[in-house]
Amino acid sequence: MGQEFAAGTGQWIVVYTDVDTGNEIDPAALYAQVAADAAVRKAAGQRIVSVCAEPLRHAAAYLGRQGSGYETKMAVAVVYATA
Repeated sequence: MGQEFAAGTGQWIVVYTDVDTGNEIDPAALYAQVAADAAVRKAAGQRIVSVCAEPLRHAAAYLGRQGSGYETKMAVAVVYATA
């Protein structure tokens, strides 16, 4: 479940985040969480209106390796509205 915010009559913003383990993000796991919550919300008459993903933390290059590292934490914001 994500953190829910009321956004006017019949509309909600829900922010889903993963746990930062220091490893590369598994986007499929986070979007599976969104999909499971969306299925529950559909039964309550809510539907997805908009989705936005945002990286929150970036791993640094380790011991001078080439490249910039990888994302270790992200959030997905979903806007739901009543159908």
